[in-house]
Order: sequence, then structure tokens, then C-alpha cells
Amino acid sequence: MTARNKTQNRQRVGFRWLALIIVLFCELMAHAYVRTESTQTIVRISNAQAGITKSLSYGEALSVERDRLKSDVRITKIATTRLGLSTDIFNKIIYLSGDEL
Repeated sequence: MTARNKTQNRQRVGFRWLALIIVLFCELMAHAYVRTESTQTIVRISNAQAGITKSLSYGEALSVERDRLKSDVRITKIATTRLGLSTDIFNKIIYLSGDEL
């Protein structure tokens, strides 16, 4: 082999190694990108699930509060204590005209 062939042979080997390093680097970057996006997606899913759980809990609390506010015992107590209504009125039918509403 001549000196020129050895130089060309070394350059080919050098280019092959450079190409291999570039391919491995690109694969490493692609893997890092996919891993980062996967982690971010997991975090977003966890946050969404926490929000759903919080909303459901708040909805249940509102339902309990609504039931407490709508209870007949509470309304009767308010009618008798604050409005001064007697139990006799509960048995009567009172008609209101459109002007009194």
C-alpha cells in the first residue's frame, strides 16, 4: 500500500467513526427528548387526577351542604323563630296574587 492509500483508508475509518458517533449522539438526544416528554406527561396526568379528586370532593361537600340547607327541620325552625310563623299556618293554603310576589 502506498502512503496515499493509507491516508485515504484512515480518512474512511475516521469518517465511519464520526458517522457512528453522530448517529449515537442523535439517538441519545432522541431518547432524552422522549424520556423528558414522557415524564412531563406523567406529571400532567397526575395533576389532572389531583384536580379531578379535588373537584369530586368539593362536589360532595356542596351536596352535603345543599341537603343540610334544604332540610325540612331547618326550614321549619327558621319559619317559627325568625319569621314568627306558627305551626297552624302550615296547615293552611295561602294564595298570593301576582302583585304580592
